[in-house]
Amino acid sequence: MNNQDINIKFPKGHTAFLVIHGVGEQSPFETMDYFAQNLIKFLEARNLQIKLEHLITKRKLSTGYPWTESFVRISSANSQAEDLIDIHEYYWAPDTENKISIPEILQWAERTLQGTIDFYSRKENKHLLEELLKDKQGKGIFIFRLRWLTIFLRIFNLIFPILRLIVWLILLLLSPFMSGRFLQPAWQLSKEIVTPLLVNFVADVAIYTTTDMKSPYHWIREKILAESLTMLKELLKDKQANYDQVILAGHSLGSCIAYDTLNLLCLEASLAQDLGKSLEIDKITGLISFGSPLDKIAFFFREMGQHHQYIRRRILEQLNSFRIKPLYIWKLPYLNVNPVQCQLEQIQWVNYYHLQDPISGHLDYYEKLDNVKMEYPSKWGVEAHLGYWTDPNFYKDIARRFL
Repeated sequence: MNNQDINIKFPKGHTAFLVIHGVGEQSPFETMDYFAQNLIKFLEARNLQIKLEHLITKRKLSTGYPWTESFVRISSANSQAEDLIDIHEYYWAPDTENKISIPEILQWAERTLQGTIDFYSRKENKHLLEELLKDKQGKGIFIFRLRWLTIFLRIFNLIFPILRLIVWLILLLLSPFMSGRFLQPAWQLSKEIVTPLLVNFVADVAIYTTTDMKSPYHWIREKILAESLTMLKELLKDKQANYDQVILAGHSLGSCIAYDTLNLLCLEASLAQDLGKSLEIDKITGLISFGSPLDKIAFFFREMGQHHQYIRRRILEQLNSFRIKPLYIWKLPYLNVNPVQCQLEQIQWVNYYHLQDPISGHLDYYEKLDNVKMEYPSKWGVEAHLGYWTDPNFYKDIARRFL
């Protein structure tokens, strides 16, 4: 991280950030609030007078159904210029809320853990693990952190019914004295009280990684990606805002949604006669991933293609090939011409991670990106996973690269 001060003027042109929230219980406009507030703090710290506006515009869903989007616009209060930064939010939290059971979460964690262990145990990948463990602070934290998560989920899975029953009985006894949110049914409330926040976090990831079309959760992933891609295309084609650059910023699972959205855009551009020029994909200049589990999810996907199913495995590789390192492409005498011709080489990809964040990590599976280790003080767990939003150095580095 470059810690030198940046002499910055309000950036020229029209910039749009599409911010995609991560796992957990999110509220509408919460992601936009965090990102915009802290970006404003960064600009004001450099003696820039800021104007902030709430704007609305008409959009369409992937189904063609119209809706009204709210977004915020940051501009200079002391300038007559039309330079601006718009902050847009893609809100997908309701699609995964309360959709998966704890045993299914445990199954996902174990499969992902095994994929991670298998990946770093391969002879050709030993140097990647050695590189990560050069950092003394990382030695006690990195080594297959999902193992601890799996142990926690197994223990919780055993005691969950007992804990919930005890809490339910207590709530029933105290029901005459309760008010507010505690007036909801005791059985439902007992689940909310007993279930740790970490379990809710992992649940969103487990649902999103479901690529099996037979799964009852597959349609959720498809819906999330369809709406994300539609919103990105709406920003690129927005004649009124006329953006010079569009930057995707995804936190946690939101970084996976951002990545998969770009991968889908590559597919669509490959099918177009003009290779995506009519989609105006050249306006996409950045991908910001922070608190990202992309490597862990990539390991999970690779296990879906069995070694002996070389045709199926190659198809899966090529359909999910955006900036995958050639080192991890299986060598075959067949099917080596990829029909997906990605036209997004102009994108600058930056991945921010923290060693105390159990979900994020240094991304090894991909190429042409910068991995930036964050240094803000934090305890292991949720605090570190959410710390990016309020870290001044996070916005400082984004401004240096994109503004």
